[in-house]
Amino acid sequence: MTDKPVILFGGKGGVGKTTCSAATASWFASRGQKSLIITSDMAPSLSDIFEEPIGDCVRNIDKNLFAIEISQEAIVERWKKRFSHDFYDILSQLIDMKALDAESQHQLIDYIGTAPSLREETMLDLIVDIVETGKYDRVVWDTAPAGETLNLLNMPRFIRKHLRAGARVFEGLDKIGKHIIGKRSISETMDDWVLLSERISRFIRERTTFIIVANPEALVVNHVRRIIRTLADYHVDFYGMVINRVIEHADPASIRTIKKLQGKYSAELKTMAGGLPVAFLPLSLWEIKGKKALKEAGAVLAGQLRFF
Repeated sequence: MTDKPVILFGGKGGVGKTTCSAATASWFASRGQKSLIITSDMAPSLSDIFEEPIGDCVRNIDKNLFAIEISQEAIVERWKKRFSHDFYDILSQLIDMKALDAESQHQLIDYIGTAPSLREETMLDLIVDIVETGKYDRVVWDTAPAGETLNLLNMPRFIRKHLRAGARVFEGLDKIGKHIIGKRSISETMDDWVLLSERISRFIRERTTFIIVANPEALVVNHVRRIIRTLADYHVDFYGMVINRVIEHADPASIRTIKKLQGKYSAELKTMAGGLPVAFLPLSLWEIKGKKALKEAGAVLAGQLRFF
């Protein structure tokens, strides 16, 4: 097992990352290691898996096991506390912020804080802070689906590149006196952001390792191939892979058990639809891919969903 304190589980959406993350964190905890599982998925399901509320504050959910679901609201609030004053100072040097009423000022800052790049940077900053408290022997990070995860890996490099360029631009404004007396210069503020980004980048490279979760399906395999290339590009340690939902037994008894469970949950789902159209796609021996297969599946869906 890796000696790095943070294990990231990532992959395409729906492959079972949260389940694998929860199982791994539970195992570490059962071995006497104080463990924290973090999910940064914007549609978290940790509470569903552990069958108890978790939320965006660290909670003790079992012996040696702690959990947190980082919500969008928590990220925006953290951004406001940590960085909104810097943005206010910068905007004050470019526009007359005092001419805006208080509500308009807050709306402008809130709008900036929801930018994807700032949200991701703030989330990474939060996770680094949690890990560096040293409270936990192991931290298992259930990351967002593949696209968002790759954005996280890209953020430190992106922030460094663009903030340095921005610092050079705004340095000219500072030099000609377009700064507020008693406030830091724009370039000084941006230099601090560069240092923060470098701290995050160093943390990801030095203290984390990545486990990919995949299903044995063509589309997932293609995603995994891209993830592995990206991990190599950003020098992120790649520890291994979980191939999930592998059919090990195809005997009649196993199939009947699966069919029985599916029938129960299908009935519940149909009831929840409340009389709205419900379509059933049968398990196919072959993956649905290619124009012909997609058209055939589309026809099945269209008929059951009453598109015509």
